[in-house]
Amino acid sequence: ILYTAVVAAIASAPQVSAAKIELSEAFNYNAFIFNSYEGERSDVEGTLAVGGNLTVEDFDVGLLLPTDLSSSALYVGGDLSYTRGHVHAGQTTVSGMVTAKNVMFDGALNSGNTTTVTYGSIENGGIFSEGDVTLEKAGINNGDIQSEQSVTIREAGVNGSITYGTTLTVDNAGYTGSAVQSPSNTVNVDNLDFNSIAAEVTEQSQEFASMDVNGTTTLSCTDASDPNARVSCNDSNINTLDTIVFSGNDDVNIYSITSDWFSADNKSIVYDFSTTSYNIINVYGESVELFNTGFFNTAFTQENEYFRENGQYRDNDNNVGQRHDGRYTNNILFNFVDAVDLTLHSVGVKGSVLAPYAELSFYNGHVDGNVIANSLVTPLVELINDQGGTYNAPTGQVNNYRFGAIDVSEPASIAILFGAGCLMLTRRRKTS
Repeated sequence: ILYTAVVAAIASAPQVSAAKIELSEAFNYNAFIFNSYEGERSDVEGTLAVGGNLTVEDFDVGLLLPTDLSSSALYVGGDLSYTRGHVHAGQTTVSGMVTAKNVMFDGALNSGNTTTVTYGSIENGGIFSEGDVTLEKAGINNGDIQSEQSVTIREAGVNGSITYGTTLTVDNAGYTGSAVQSPSNTVNVDNLDFNSIAAEVTEQSQEFASMDVNGTTTLSCTDASDPNARVSCNDSNINTLDTIVFSGNDDVNIYSITSDWFSADNKSIVYDFSTTSYNIINVYGESVELFNTGFFNTAFTQENEYFRENGQYRDNDNNVGQRHDGRYTNNILFNFVDAVDLTLHSVGVKGSVLAPYAELSFYNGHVDGNVIANSLVTPLVELINDQGGTYNAPTGQVNNYRFGAIDVSEPASIAILFGAGCLMLTRRRKTS
């Protein structure tokens, strides 16, 4: 028997009247990380933008993007160190140095500094670099090399021309076009204005936190010693939290919960609102950990292609692995208002994650939505496989869903706008 406690609001959350909102440009990216990102054996299915250094291995970007070789699938504001992987469907734009080994780039590789590609290939578009370019045991299948400095191709092939600023070295390699020295050759790498976008979405996180709470957060607890006994949900029995239900009837529903309740393990999170409403869940606390949590939706009591018969998202079942179509995820945002340490593991988060101050420790799980955070790391954690062997936990996956990608009627008091026509002006800067 469960005892239910209803949490309507949190006293520390400021309350102001809701106002019209435009979603930050950061929500255009499947993952937008302000500073560094370290990952392995994983992927970001949509566009990835990293303001600092990106260090990854056995990693894919843009798996589910439509092919558009005129834009980038990967943006890096610092240095890129990439070992084994694939950038799908678009270009790669890096302000700093590029070191790539055994990587396939579907589109052009744009670099603001030294560029070294070993093994792997650039399928279309070539290499454009403000620094030296070295192509070794690799190929450009369709495209040119343009460098302001030196170009070295060693045991490599270029199906195109080469323009270089200082010297050209060709060692057991070839190119199909011309080779021209041009000391005045200029390469402009046009990257994102990471600082402005980060400031914008950080401000928006605080705006979300300031909205009036109109959704209902229901906590259900059990007695660890007697499951049939009723107990109140309070700080003394937080470890017996069974279920959190977020319920709302408006077009935009705002919820509040503290990190201690949200971080309890072995619990369920239940969504009880329409698929055409926006739902922003403000989580308060500097340290948050979400794990061993199942996600459910009250709209379903019978099994279908997306849900199990008890309303649980079917991709929480490793034996099924069915992906939902986003209708039940693109309207949910977890806003970690003041978290500086956020850990997500052993969980498939149904909704987007906004944590502008947090170092996100993310492994052995996935997020169905945007991931926006200050930095992202993959801790060294050993897991045990079905055969009893140990292996290091992989970085969590970011699946290609997006907060705001739904149809919703505009309420009287608030409107959240989305789409290219409604977003704030896209910012770009030249990186030199």
